[in-house]
Amino acid sequence: MFDYNTQLVMISSTLLGIIAGVVGVYLLLRRKSLIADTICHAALPGLAASFLVQIFMGGDGRSLFGLLIGAALSGGLSAIAVSVLGRITKLKPDAILGIILSVFFGAGMALFSVIQQIPDQMGAGLETYILGKSASIINSDLQMIVAASIFVTGLVWLTRKELQILCFDPLFASASGWPTSLLDAMLLGAVLVVVIVGASVVGVILVVALMVTPPVAARFWTNRLNMTILISAMIGGLSGITGTLISLYGERLPTGPCIVLVSTGCFVISLFMGTESGIVWRFWTAKKRRRISDVEHVLRSIYELLETRGTPPQQHGQMRSAPVDLKSLKQMRTWGKTRLDSVVRTLVRKGWIIVNPVGDVILTASGIQESLKSVRRHRLLEIYFSNLAVLSPAALDRGADALEHDLDDDMLAALEQEFLAQGQAIDIPESVHPIPATQST
Repeated sequence: MFDYNTQLVMISSTLLGIIAGVVGVYLLLRRKSLIADTICHAALPGLAASFLVQIFMGGDGRSLFGLLIGAALSGGLSAIAVSVLGRITKLKPDAILGIILSVFFGAGMALFSVIQQIPDQMGAGLETYILGKSASIINSDLQMIVAASIFVTGLVWLTRKELQILCFDPLFASASGWPTSLLDAMLLGAVLVVVIVGASVVGVILVVALMVTPPVAARFWTNRLNMTILISAMIGGLSGITGTLISLYGERLPTGPCIVLVSTGCFVISLFMGTESGIVWRFWTAKKRRRISDVEHVLRSIYELLETRGTPPQQHGQMRSAPVDLKSLKQMRTWGKTRLDSVVRTLVRKGWIIVNPVGDVILTASGIQESLKSVRRHRLLEIYFSNLAVLSPAALDRGADALEHDLDDDMLAALEQEFLAQGQAIDIPESVHPIPATQST
């Protein structure tokens, strides 16, 4: 279906996206994503200097091995400079990164200007290492990328536990005697390898996008490290192969920028649709949480209104509660009509209340049980708070309102044990404060 060269580009781009996504996760967790940008820009003077050295020694300056060695030395020197400045100065990390990036990038641009002035166009094509030269990838480039992928993946796998401790609790790692400096150096070495092999696919400037964008996008889908690494690798690999296909079928579209744009598109999708912290997901979760709390508040309000009238629902043997008019319920909740009507419709759909012909609400048997649960959780928390400190009735009510919806079975059992130890009744405790019909919570 695809010619040999296209297959090389697709495989190379996919592998680069995968290893960049894996390494980028640890950079993100270490809050060192910008150091990848610094190393990428710092590789430019190494490329240019290596080219000039080859020309001086009588070569044509196009030895791939020599160019990549120069880029590696320059990038490694920048990483060392960042580490040294961080230790011997009081400069903030972002200032150090900005200084190193500016100096090395400026030096690279100056050397590239010198190269352009060499006669006979000997420097032609060297700029492809800035934005990539995926169309001219050959089998030796693929072999280098495969070797780098095996090396980086194996390194991360063998040190996964150490890197996890370093990323999540560096102080504990240092205090426990872990070689944190060595681990950081190893991580920067992996970054340098990705930058070097990425120079032939997307270029030393754009490869940083593959180490930053996929991990950030993955964080919108999960909070688990292993899943973050997997999703980041998948996004990186998908960006590589999709960007290559777009470049293949698009007219005169460069592969490197296409890969980066696809990665950015994945980030935008994750930003809105991510099931952990995406905008749409957070909105839907907040709306669902509010609906659940509204339902519990209304059930509790119905019970407490009936309680003030001397007809509280019984836990056993009662099929229907006494009716409660919506006007009293609205006054007690201090809600607008639209919000209350919406919750009432939800309760009717769940079968927890029925509405009689005159518009009053009546708890069903299941609704009685749900209202008892809500009242019980709320009052146990109120009693707990009142035992901790002397608080006003409004403060007790607000505190219970804020936490009762997150009170799981284990926490509820712990509260029950405490009250049982004190000899208190826990079926439906009495409220610690009066409940007027016009109460506002």
